[in-house]
Amino acid sequence: MNVSPLVQRVMTGAVLLVIFLLALFFLSLNAWLLALLLVLLPAGYELGRLLGSDGFARYGAPASPHYRWLLPLGLVAATASFFYYFGRHGEVEQMGLLVACYALLALLALTVLPWWIVRFEKDRLNGGRLTCVGFAAVGGWLLFCSWLAMAQLRSVSPWLLLAVLVLVWLADSAAYFAGRAFGKHKLAPKTSPGKTWEGAFGALLAVTVYALAVAPFMLPEALALWTLPVIAQWLIWLALAWILALLSVFGDLFESLIKRMADRKDSGALLPGHGGILDRIDSLLTTVPVAALMTSFLV
Repeated sequence: MNVSPLVQRVMTGAVLLVIFLLALFFLSLNAWLLALLLVLLPAGYELGRLLGSDGFARYGAPASPHYRWLLPLGLVAATASFFYYFGRHGEVEQMGLLVACYALLALLALTVLPWWIVRFEKDRLNGGRLTCVGFAAVGGWLLFCSWLAMAQLRSVSPWLLLAVLVLVWLADSAAYFAGRAFGKHKLAPKTSPGKTWEGAFGALLAVTVYALAVAPFMLPEALALWTLPVIAQWLIWLALAWILALLSVFGDLFESLIKRMADRKDSGALLPGHGGILDRIDSLLTTVPVAALMTSFLV
């Protein structure tokens, strides 16, 4: 029986959502850490396969099979080093490490990623070996910090992590439907021809409504804002939500940039109707760690 791509996509998404929710609310913390790692390792493999593909040869980077193995191995090494450090240091040092990791990621996501995208749009991005190494290093860091952040947010509250993920999913969906309905002006035509400014504004509007809707439940937990006037609390809350929405766009465009240079439509074919794992989590990689950084200062 032939199944349409849309039905296949919906069915796969429904199964993944059920599995995710069961894991989020019922796994122990250690099992959750392992489950996250088992998801991120194939994503690292997909990223490495893109970077080592023949497509990058057009930009002066020789095709290499090593990236597909180096990124998963690097992720395993990073997580092992994390456990070793946490086992030898106290809570203050542990929190300092987390904040430093997230802060570095935020800096990269807000500066390096848009710089790469703008350079590519202007045909000024040198895609040689050094650029591939840069993509691999930043991509690997995004994967590692996402593992850290999803563990930390879940340890604070599974509902907090779910709220962040819903924000990203809502932004992606709103951008898609707003772009389909109203899109006329391309956001990054060479990097991702399907994305439009109208879609981006639709995502921002949806995130604004969502942030206002959940604020009565989330703001009371933001202890750092209690001393501020109520209007200031709400404005800061909206600004943080907008930053996360912006970061979700950068994460999506970063993966689109790599796929465009690798001349691939999807990162893989592991998820029927959805492509690869990296295709499903690209927006989360830049968003969840920064949400964890915000939480570290607010709660």
